[in-house]
Amino acid sequence: MIVAAGWSDERIARELRAFLTDRSEWPSYRDFQRAGRRTLRDAVTNAGGARRWADKVGVVFVERPPGHAPYWTEEKIRDDLGDFLEGRTVWPSRVEFENAGLKTLRDAIGRTGGPPRWAAEFGLPREDERRGSRLVWDDERIEAELRTFIGGGRSWPSVGEFRRRGKTALLAAVYAHGGPRRWSRRLKVSLARSRQGPRRPEWTEQKIERELGEFCGGRWPAFSEFEAAGRGALYRAASRNGGVRRWKKRLGVD
Repeated sequence: MIVAAGWSDERIARELRAFLTDRSEWPSYRDFQRAGRRTLRDAVTNAGGARRWADKVGVVFVERPPGHAPYWTEEKIRDDLGDFLEGRTVWPSRVEFENAGLKTLRDAIGRTGGPPRWAAEFGLPREDERRGSRLVWDDERIEAELRTFIGGGRSWPSVGEFRRRGKTALLAAVYAHGGPRRWSRRLKVSLARSRQGPRRPEWTEQKIERELGEFCGGRWPAFSEFEAAGRGALYRAASRNGGVRRWKKRLGVD
């Protein structure tokens, strides 16, 4: 069984038993996150999944029923994705969603544009694109499609523009082959600071809190408002650093 580096079956079993003390049911993925044990939960995913480990350590695996489609608004999908994707550099596979107990989230993603749309929104390459990238998305094809897409424009398009014109696969290929900074320089178009994507070392807790406080003004705007104001990078930085719910609570806004 291949598991994450440093996570042998013995270590997973030992840490699970310590974490599950006094529990008779398998916790949700969010329970692991709240307890600061996401790394342990991801090791479980990579080593056979939650059901296997619930049986192995002797707790009841809870099959959580599917949610109703209206429950999965785009804002909720975005919030829950922000929690799940925190710290990831590649879009998760369907199996990873399901092993994390997030099948209904993955199904909702499929109903609202699919992985190409959401992976592009969060700036993550998809593993299937990366595996086929040398054949499907080489530099020559990316440059040709970008030049056609941008036309005579002098500015790099926003994520929303890629999405609206059905170019999310192209955007994912851009991220997998150097990112917008590289391609904007190559095509000699300007990359607005708000479109450069979050540089993780720059998005400190203090900076996120300060900029959210200035932008939100007492209420939490919709994602479309962040994008329209050129603050999509701020939204994604908040999503990747604790999740939207955490920042709403910290700022005291609805």
